[in-house]
Amino acid sequence: MCGIAGILGLTTDKSEPLINNMIQAIKHRGPDADGLYIDEQVALGHKRLSIIDLSNGANQPFYDQSNNYVIVFNGEIYNYLEVKEKIEYNWKTSSDTEVILAAFIKWREKCLDYLNGMFAFAIWDKTKKELFIARDRIGVKPLYYFQNKELFIFGSEVRSILSTGLVNKKIDQLSLKQYLANLSVKTPRTIIEGVFQLCPGEYAIFKNGEFNKKIYWSITDTKNRDFKPLSYADTVKRTRLLFEEAIQSRMVSDVKVGAFLSGGIDSSAVVALMAQNNPQPVETFSIVFDEKEFDESEYSQLIAKKYNTKHTEFKLKPTDLLDQLPEFISNMDSPTVDGINTYLVSKMVSKTGIKVVLTGIGGDELFVGYKNFKRWKDFSKIKFLFKNPLSNLLFNLLSKVFHNRVITKIRNFQSIEGDGIKSFYANSRSIFLNDELKKLFNDHENAPIENWKNLDDNNVKSHPLYSQYTIAELTNYTLDVLLKDTDQMSMAWALEVREPFFDYKFIEFVLSIPDSYKVKGDSPKSLLVEAMGDLLPSDIVNRPKKGFSFPWDKWLRGEMKTYCDNAINQLAGRGLFNSINLLDLWKRFLNNDKSVTWMHVWAFVILEKWLEENNIK
Repeated sequence: MCGIAGILGLTTDKSEPLINNMIQAIKHRGPDADGLYIDEQVALGHKRLSIIDLSNGANQPFYDQSNNYVIVFNGEIYNYLEVKEKIEYNWKTSSDTEVILAAFIKWREKCLDYLNGMFAFAIWDKTKKELFIARDRIGVKPLYYFQNKELFIFGSEVRSILSTGLVNKKIDQLSLKQYLANLSVKTPRTIIEGVFQLCPGEYAIFKNGEFNKKIYWSITDTKNRDFKPLSYADTVKRTRLLFEEAIQSRMVSDVKVGAFLSGGIDSSAVVALMAQNNPQPVETFSIVFDEKEFDESEYSQLIAKKYNTKHTEFKLKPTDLLDQLPEFISNMDSPTVDGINTYLVSKMVSKTGIKVVLTGIGGDELFVGYKNFKRWKDFSKIKFLFKNPLSNLLFNLLSKVFHNRVITKIRNFQSIEGDGIKSFYANSRSIFLNDELKKLFNDHENAPIENWKNLDDNNVKSHPLYSQYTIAELTNYTLDVLLKDTDQMSMAWALEVREPFFDYKFIEFVLSIPDSYKVKGDSPKSLLVEAMGDLLPSDIVNRPKKGFSFPWDKWLRGEMKTYCDNAINQLAGRGLFNSINLLDLWKRFLNNDKSVTWMHVWAFVILEKWLEENNIK
């Protein structure tokens, strides 16, 4: 796990100070070593967090035997030892970095078919004068870039690219609307105009000023996935086998591997399987609270005791969070309403000396852990009722009488072409609705906010209904909020987080499972629970579901009122929004208007603080 950066198109004297700026901007990602490669056409930089092969010989930029190829790599290849066995090569390290480079030399872009891991890497071919870049299938590791006729710049974080001074710090207007609509900017865009992301499962080649992208894996493409129908019993066995393999592969490391443990089904399942195959006690970490409504310690302690883990609890007080807000914002690469939870626990774990942890994120997205899964399935049975003139008239009248968000969302659905998962998901996940955006943006049009994956394509529709919603989650909220926040907030403290639920082979299989197998009775995540057998105590399985949350609603009207008031007034003066309507939204929140939630307000506060921190005018 590391940070990477690069510039193509400048002379050496110009690129050297800029590549230094770029890696200094991401120094938090790799405190163990750094390195540069500079020639007349390209400059590559690297900050290293040493996890596999701790020797100096594995530092980057890394060269092949002929010195023709140079690689900078961020992430981990979990199956690198298997890939290594397929290649005849005079190995000089035991690193996964060298395996990627040797695989590229042997198979070129086809090397990606062999790699299972989380990664973003760039390889410079001196002879061909071309740069090859790639991103992992699920998008766990980020890769940002800027390109024009003369330049190509890439990096692990947006601020690394901005540190060059070669990119205007200008807000992208469509991305700003996306941020408010969904509290995230949709891949491949970023909040900065001209800066984009390589999409998950994508690679690209930059040569002679041309940038060509290609897809090597798609979450919706089932052509090469020959999953034969299985009985329920065999599905349970297969789920357990693949999940165990995902966890075991993520234990590969030359440093200790710990785990986040909340005491929920997902993190408990991860810890249980880690302990099953680990001769040493697993180190586990939990956040605990004095306030009973937030505290989950009785459940995390139950798992820690059952599996004899070396368990550490970090007590968090509301004042601790409030005191660390400025530090959190200074470590924020792009605006996010979420993420502070990961930031705080990562900070605490990093101080113990642990460099790698496994997490249970992803279980909800794969195993029907949200109410919206069932809503989508129920809605699919009656959606025809909402797409006819009579219902249009009815909900038009209702919306004028009752200013209700559910009714408004149905009206929005009626106005969108199509009735599939795309339109349902867009409405179910939206925070600011179209009418609200119109009031905030004087130039707002009801243009569809697209992301990189078309949820209307036939490959999505061919999946079971629950899998359709999983695909929507993985290509939207998971990618643009959950994974982005996990990466930037854990790497702020040089902590590597691994997500076994997001193993691509595991995902492919789970997407093929019939809906009737995934949910049986009232048991939450029943397929996952049954696959775990007796490893999960009934108290864990049947416990009330809690989210890791804070009393934002109370804080924003109380302890943080002045902080928010200053931020929103400053933002109102920037000219990005209709200032009268923005200030009115803040006033309505303070007056307990139920149509304005803390998320509506906090999105603007975070945006202003991020603009200040990054000197964006």
